Amino acid sequence: MAADRFGFSAKILILGIVAIVAAAIIFTWRQKKFEFRQMVLPALFFVLGAARFFAADTLPENDISNFAGQNIFVSGELRDAPQIKILPNDLQQLRLIINVKEIKSDGEKIPATGAIILTSYQKPGEPLIFSGKIGDKISASGNLKLPTNYKNPGQIDTVTRLKADGITARMSAGKNGIEVEHLPGNLWTKFLRFVNDIRDHYKNSMTGVMSNEDAAAIFAMLFGGYEGINPELVTEFQTTGIVHILSVSGSHMSLLAAATAYICLLLKISKGKTFALGFLVIFTYTFLSGLQPQVIRSAIMGLLIFAATALNVESMSRRLLTLTALTMLLLFQPLLLFDISFQLSFAATAGLIYLTPDLRLSMHRLPKIFSYPASMTLGAQIASLPIIIWYFNQVSLSSILSNVLVLPILELVIIGGLLGGIVAAIIPFAGKIIFVAESLIFGAGAELNRLLANLPASSVQVPTLGLAAGIIYYIALIFRRPEILIVLLIFSAINFFKPSGNVEVNFVDVGQGDCAVVLTPHKKCLIFDTGGVREKVFDVGDRVVVPYLKHENVREVDTIFLTHVHEDHSGGAGAIIKEMPVREIVTAGEPKSEYAAVFGISEKFLNNLHTGKTGEIFKIDGVEVQILYAPNVGTGNEISNVYRVKYGEITFLITGDLVKEIETDMLNKKIDVKSTVLKVGHHGSDTSSGEEFLKAVNPKCAVICVGAGNNFGHPRQEVLERLKKTDAKLYRTDIDGLVKFRTNGKNLTVETFDK
Repeated sequence: MAADRFGFSAKILILGIVAIVAAAIIFTWRQKKFEFRQMVLPALFFVLGAARFFAADTLPENDISNFAGQNIFVSGELRDAPQIKILPNDLQQLRLIINVKEIKSDGEKIPATGAIILTSYQKPGEPLIFSGKIGDKISASGNLKLPTNYKNPGQIDTVTRLKADGITARMSAGKNGIEVEHLPGNLWTKFLRFVNDIRDHYKNSMTGVMSNEDAAAIFAMLFGGYEGINPELVTEFQTTGIVHILSVSGSHMSLLAAATAYICLLLKISKGKTFALGFLVIFTYTFLSGLQPQVIRSAIMGLLIFAATALNVESMSRRLLTLTALTMLLLFQPLLLFDISFQLSFAATAGLIYLTPDLRLSMHRLPKIFSYPASMTLGAQIASLPIIIWYFNQVSLSSILSNVLVLPILELVIIGGLLGGIVAAIIPFAGKIIFVAESLIFGAGAELNRLLANLPASSVQVPTLGLAAGIIYYIALIFRRPEILIVLLIFSAINFFKPSGNVEVNFVDVGQGDCAVVLTPHKKCLIFDTGGVREKVFDVGDRVVVPYLKHENVREVDTIFLTHVHEDHSGGAGAIIKEMPVREIVTAGEPKSEYAAVFGISEKFLNNLHTGKTGEIFKIDGVEVQILYAPNVGTGNEISNVYRVKYGEITFLITGDLVKEIETDMLNKKIDVKSTVLKVGHHGSDTSSGEEFLKAVNPKCAVICVGAGNNFGHPRQEVLERLKKTDAKLYRTDIDGLVKFRTNGKNLTVETFDK
């Protein structure tokens, strides 16, 4: 972490620490104040940890990621059960994780290591059939790519998450499809197949008697995975703070352990045997849940809580928590430190161990049926609050009610579902009866949760806490100083809501698309294009733009200015409209019906659409937006509005996918395009950014909004050469991530997220 932040190499950092420690030892030895534990052990621990981290972060020469950008033939072993997903455009996606054994490039076979995500797509209406099982040999050809992040503040680092799981590349199977060679497998492979067959038994038993959506949700509660779950259900569970129930977490393990402990209590079994039986139950469930890293972490965390309650050794469980975390980081995978599920699991478990007992004591006058779940919910939430705020900018105020009223119902579904699968294997008809009851109980719980989610202020959007504020928060929590927390919250609120006097123009990394978010001195929000993915295979608006707006504490949008209707410029607008109030949307000359289709919403919601006209000027909180060009005829990129944002002496030119012919037309009409910052047209395509146009703009800075490893070859080398002649400082979202400009109307500063 320190090396990444300060730009040091691993060797220099470690050698520097060793040198400092050696000097300190010599100095203290001479002063006769040398103490081994205080001086050497912490430094040695840090050096070993740093060395272990850099070793895990450095990939071998034959790792599959080193062949990225090439068209290759890959062969390997299917690691996990195949996943089939229906995408928003109704395409069927087959997703496989392959442990690579060998590649073929230019006719040469090369041994390789690492794992890849292999995907294949099937048109709607045609059955997607895949016969491969865990351990089978899988082969496919295609263009190998590196996994990519959307590099914006608060975005989950999926690349590091995949790397921690050994996945370092991705590939979409080419026209030859995927080849499967069935192999008998070794003993371990046969065991994994047996476990997967048990999971399939549960899934088939449920889908036979209940709706696919209910079956998907209950299966996720039992074994994890979001495949086939209704997105609205996930949103409602997020709102009430119980979304963790839809994936295997520490609470699942604690639930099973608690059920085991209760049965053992009724049978008057000793504490030692109770713990052993609970351990066996959790161990078995961990295997059934797929032995994923996050499942293993949850099992360990759940066992700690169980040990604290079953064996009455809370003080020991505190030490075990720290020891477990360090063991997982040093021995298993140091990259877990950056994994959100590890961060939340560790923080929430720490809250349950350290905070819950005191909270429960303070609620001793309340009924136990309320005080026990309430104290556990508060303990976990308080301990993980800075992490939740950083990633989600949302705090659930209904979580206590949901944990008291809804969670017991869903926990009954989990226990009943696990028992139902066992019964269905022995007496199929009895199993069907149980799963029908499961569907009804789950439906009742989901409806109750929906009522809580729709309560006023069920969840509230909160400002982001920075690193310094997060450190202060945990210091105040550790030393039990609530007054520091109150001051911190007040200071953060004042800091976020006070006028800054500056304008921020943020070019958001939305992959192969455009999006610029302008924040005025009084925090009004203007958005120029909203990103999006062609064929709607991924909702950039919901997954990237809206989270970024919340990270910047945006609660409503004044105006969305769209250059044209193409998905990579307008596709994210629908999610923004659904999530927060939008006063007005300025568009190009395409029909409203085209925008409704791209937004994914009904035309009746588009009453606030306004077709922009050349020469129009919008003045919003001291910021002036000029429409320099707005053609009302044409097709494709020819119908791209051109906007110029002005604040004082600083201007930003937003060109959309403006083509050279229109650039020339604008120059012929003597339209003044000179600007301080240029958003380069069409992601750096050679269809835009003519030499004469660039000379007329004469920018000090230029930004190319472009996706990493895109299929179009953007930005083109000839465009980069033309931009060099302007002497403009060039930024690219695929390399620099989010590019933030800040100006007071005279001076301009720039910072990038991916430093």
